[in-house]
Amino acid sequence: KEAYLLRAVIYRWELDNADNAIKDLNKAIEIDDEYADAYAVRGVTLYWDLSNGPAAKKDLEKALEISPNNPYIQYSYAEYLYDNSFNLADKNKKDLAINSTNEAIKYFRKSISSQEKRNDNLVKRIFPFGIEYDSYAQIGGAKFDLYFWYKDTQQRQLAREAIKSSVLDYSKSIELAPSQEETDKFEIERNFDFIDLGELHFWRGNAYSWFDRTGKKACKDWKISKKYGNKDAQKNAREWRC
Repeated sequence: KEAYLLRAVIYRWELDNADNAIKDLNKAIEIDDEYADAYAVRGVTLYWDLSNGPAAKKDLEKALEISPNNPYIQYSYAEYLYDNSFNLADKNKKDLAINSTNEAIKYFRKSISSQEKRNDNLVKRIFPFGIEYDSYAQIGGAKFDLYFWYKDTQQRQLAREAIKSSVLDYSKSIELAPSQEETDKFEIERNFDFIDLGELHFWRGNAYSWFDRTGKKACKDWKISKKYGNKDAQKNAREWRC
């Protein structure tokens, strides 16, 4: 079962072949129908590669039921909930989008605090720099989006709390993040997109811009991001005359 799982990971992340990944994951689950990692990877593949939300939800919830303290499964379920919140918002179901995002934040936080299987091959392969900094970045992004949804639903106090809190989570991610050189090197070698310092400073600058009207903190972050080659930060810095 481990061989089928790891080959599925190669198919999905290295070879961009979701169909073969699903076939191998099905085989792994045939061998062990309580194999939590296989359900989780199949759920991720079904959702992100094959756009099958209902089947993905079923697999991810099954994985959580079997292994509720597994950080990879917690993160994967959080990522599904967070992305699904945009689908809900697009259907003008803002209250449901808010609930889904807050639930996602809860599971991202669990992935940070959970210690189970932190050093196994699957976690190290998909999160070579650790889950923690990535999860903090996701939480910062989720709170940034909550700011706008809370405003849309006339919950202004919660909106203010969300945007200010997003800065704290981005800051924690920046503190834990690998160097820009490390993420650039891995992206070239693996053709895999990692959250990098340039993006983190850009996002934190964006969050600052919504409540620090002087623009000083936003500009500081955008200038750092610009040095890392982030073109969006360069554009913002120019428009704000940093």
